[in-house]
Amino acid sequence: MSDAISPQSASSLEDEALEWVVRLHTGHASDRDRRACEAWQALSPAHQLAFRNAEALWKDIGHAGAAQRSPGQATRPARLHRHRWWPRLRRWSLVACFVLATGWFIWEPLLNQYRLQTAHHRTGVGQQEQIVLQDGSRVMLNTDTALNVAFSPERREIRLLTGEAAFTVTPDRGRPFMVHSGDVSTRALGTQFVVHLHPHSVTVTVSEHAVQVSTSLTGTRTPLVLHEGQQVSYSEEGGWSPAQEVDSNQILAWQRGKLIVEDQSLGTVVEELNRYRAGRILILNPSLRTLNVTGVFDLTDPDAALRMIQRTLRIHETSLGPYLVLLH
Repeated sequence: MSDAISPQSASSLEDEALEWVVRLHTGHASDRDRRACEAWQALSPAHQLAFRNAEALWKDIGHAGAAQRSPGQATRPARLHRHRWWPRLRRWSLVACFVLATGWFIWEPLLNQYRLQTAHHRTGVGQQEQIVLQDGSRVMLNTDTALNVAFSPERREIRLLTGEAAFTVTPDRGRPFMVHSGDVSTRALGTQFVVHLHPHSVTVTVSEHAVQVSTSLTGTRTPLVLHEGQQVSYSEEGGWSPAQEVDSNQILAWQRGKLIVEDQSLGTVVEELNRYRAGRILILNPSLRTLNVTGVFDLTDPDAALRMIQRTLRIHETSLGPYLVLLH
């Protein structure tokens, strides 16, 4: 029997071979994965050839530039190999990006953990914790949150290092209660408010009474006063957003372990779910990001929430190891 296969099936074999190579090089391949890969290669000589070619391409990409550093070491074969596979590089470049993303999202939490080792209080991904400060004020830490506390006879100061925290402040006119988050300072004028430190911005929401927000980077440096039910955001690039009225019950639902969304984009909801689970969910098709999502989801099981969204929107997922989920 001839081993010849059609161009379409050859392309499919090469794609499957690349998937095996990606899985084996993510750092999470099990013995079962390796045995399954060996069984796949044993299906035919064409399978073995496709796997060898995918492995060679992987090594060629990983050692790009090696031939330039060592001109005497197989420069011509490497060049010929790249030339042969160049038409497929565009198709496979996205998969290579997936692998890089997997490595980044595995190491990023470890780097952050090292940076936050000195935090007085912190929670892991998916964890929440309530603490009571020495003045009786309460702080609810959301997922992946860290902060430091600095109390003195003159001031009560919190430094939010990462994440989101809700504050219920005990009144003390002689000692202001301040929360510093990035470039933003929030001073309690009442009792309850939430500060969320995003990668490039800060959001402050007032659920009871009022707060005063300010930043040393704004042009006028004039403090803004937010009242109950209002929310404002600040970024160095865009400055202060206009204060807007929000539904505090919806914004603070995380304190009850819930995520409440109403006509929010899939992109926004996925970013929120990413905060409560290890690894990363990525949306492959840009058009999917604008799909509307409405529902109440359990933050203690973000994967179940994701499955519910998939069924509702009729979209699919592909998992590359335990840390990366692709929506398409």
